[in-house]
Amino acid sequence: MSKSGQSQPPTPPRFTTGPLLDDFGQLFRRCHLRSQQAFARAFEGTGLSPLQVAILELVRLNAGISHGAIAEAMATAPSVVTTAMKPLRRDGLLLEETAKDDGRRSGYRLSAEGNARFDQVRLFQIYVEELMLGPLSADERRSLKGLLQRLVESGRL
Repeated sequence: MSKSGQSQPPTPPRFTTGPLLDDFGQLFRRCHLRSQQAFARAFEGTGLSPLQVAILELVRLNAGISHGAIAEAMATAPSVVTTAMKPLRRDGLLLEETAKDDGRRSGYRLSAEGNARFDQVRLFQIYVEELMLGPLSADERRSLKGLLQRLVESGRL
């Protein structure tokens, strides 16, 4: 609305995007960028990355999980997991312990501080989801999540 209370016509785009916004790869790239921006805004000052938050949640749900299983669940290289886990271990959020069934293997669990920290940042994750999915109805959110889960679970590339 203008100062006089009358509606203004929408501002035309500065340029033509052509098929960019119809291409799934470009849409996924833009959604990924948007999710990174939402995460950065929500988690500013926490010192945690999206991968680190996901690792905390995975370890919380699977106490004793191995490094390799974490990498598999995160769909990333073990070296990337190692880098993400270093500050979590250094700060005492993540503890390494020898596996009970095999003294040669180790697994990870959250410390009391790690559990408390995850409880705190879980609220931020809800905020990120709201930033990302705010324009969608509850039914649209469920549909989108279901479709994305099917794509991820298909394992096809």
